[in-house]
Amino acid sequence: MAYVDYEYYKNEYKGNLDEDTATKLLEESSDQVDRLTYGRIRRKGFSNLTEYQQEMIKKAVCYQADFISNYGEYLNIPIDGYSAGGISLSFSKDNQGAGGVIADKKTLDYLSQTGLTVRRL
Repeated sequence: MAYVDYEYYKNEYKGNLDEDTATKLLEESSDQVDRLTYGRIRRKGFSNLTEYQQEMIKKAVCYQADFISNYGEYLNIPIDGYSAGGISLSFSKDNQGAGGVIADKKTLDYLSQTGLTVRRL
């Protein structure tokens, strides 16, 4: 179950992905957000969270969906860098969250504001 529907993605977040792609990636990014929050959203129930937490989670899911759209083909390769000639691409460990999920910094930022990413909870 995605925490964000296409209407929110398109109208509130102002995303650019087409409906089919967005729907698929919003589902995938919701699963990643669950891993980044140690499954706490599902355990507590999304509707049981504060409005502020819900909004931060929705924004995080949207940013992560765009991140997957932009970098998805590179996220699952078994190397953390690539270079060819003068061009180099590598993923910073700063973008890695719980469960090894590589996420957009804004995704991690929004989730940190919910209090659900702290390991000691």
